[in-house]
Amino acid sequence: MTSDKNLPEQSLSLGLLLVAIVGIAFATSTSILNNNQLEAQQQQTQTSMPHNAKGHESHQAVYMQNSSQGVVYNGTVTFSTSKPVDIIAIEDVTGQQQNVSATANVWDVNGNKFAPKTLMKNVTEGTVNFNGSGILTHSTSSQPYNATFTINAAPTKQ
Repeated sequence: MTSDKNLPEQSLSLGLLLVAIVGIAFATSTSILNNNQLEAQQQQTQTSMPHNAKGHESHQAVYMQNSSQGVVYNGTVTFSTSKPVDIIAIEDVTGQQQNVSATANVWDVNGNKFAPKTLMKNVTEGTVNFNGSGILTHSTSSQPYNATFTINAAPTKQ
């Protein structure tokens, strides 16, 4: 007879346990979804435009990941282009003391300073890992070209 009295308590305990498990599963899946949404993912095709760095106005560029102040991206980009290009990661060095040699190249873009790092030269397709404020295709030619790319990059604060 005492076991019949415990049945409602056992059912209640089992129900609460089930609610707790479902709640934990929901919280975990929400956390995973939020983390995945932090990644800057895009697949697109763009036509190059004149490069916006001083002294590069006659060059062509496609920004596959635009720079954001204070954000560094770590990721991978897969690309194909209609003409040979260089793949360049950029680091925002605006306001930083120049601890680089006198021969180091720094781009001035609308008052911001970027240190370029060439990852690949004279290529039309490939996959490359990068770490920087942004990544772009770059050609010294003034002739426009098309770039198709997929980027998977997670932003982190500097």
